[in-house]
Amino acid sequence: MLAHTAFNGLKRSAAAALGTLALAAAGPAVAGPITTDTFWQFSFGGAGSTAAGCAPADPAGDFCLASSGTPTSFLDAPAWTFLAPPTGATLTVIDAFLAGEVFQVFDFGVLLGSTSAPVDGVDCGDDPVVCLAMAGMSWGSFALAAGAHSLTLVATASPGGLGSAYLQLTAASGVGGTVPEPASLLLTLAALAALRPAKPASRTRRA
Repeated sequence: MLAHTAFNGLKRSAAAALGTLALAAAGPAVAGPITTDTFWQFSFGGAGSTAAGCAPADPAGDFCLASSGTPTSFLDAPAWTFLAPPTGATLTVIDAFLAGEVFQVFDFGVLLGSTSAPVDGVDCGDDPVVCLAMAGMSWGSFALAAGAHSLTLVATASPGGLGSAYLQLTAASGVGGTVPEPASLLLTLAALAALRPAKPASRTRRA
């Protein structure tokens, strides 16, 4: 617990020191409309706090230490809205850095669920792909229907009092083609049978 608090204290100091540089230097892309197949980074405070974006994309958010591997983008201020395709979408939320946080996920204020229980002492670093593959990190996957969505997150556990994590949207895969109705299927089979060549008559061998 003390190690977790000390680590997050160092994160806060490092983030503050890099804050001024982040405003002047090029960093991760600033979020506009949320797109699929992108890892979006958000910040959070203590337990019970509503997640925010990352400064400077969200002036009310904390400065986030961006991924040093997989390309990521900073989220702007919540709520985070998007339009899911007709096949629906999947929302994945993954904690980063040192394990310990848990998040509740809301869509238009309705609770979708919570991320998994973390394991103390696990540290996946800053890359969301690495964090997803590491056992012990808190994460969750949530199915979303087609249409409009408005997402907010609440940190229900936050031992260090601040940090950042990621979310990603992926379009659900639809089943290609259509299933024929029974009558149409029978007509198709009859037509195929009519196209088959007639079987030649067998000849009787004479002694």
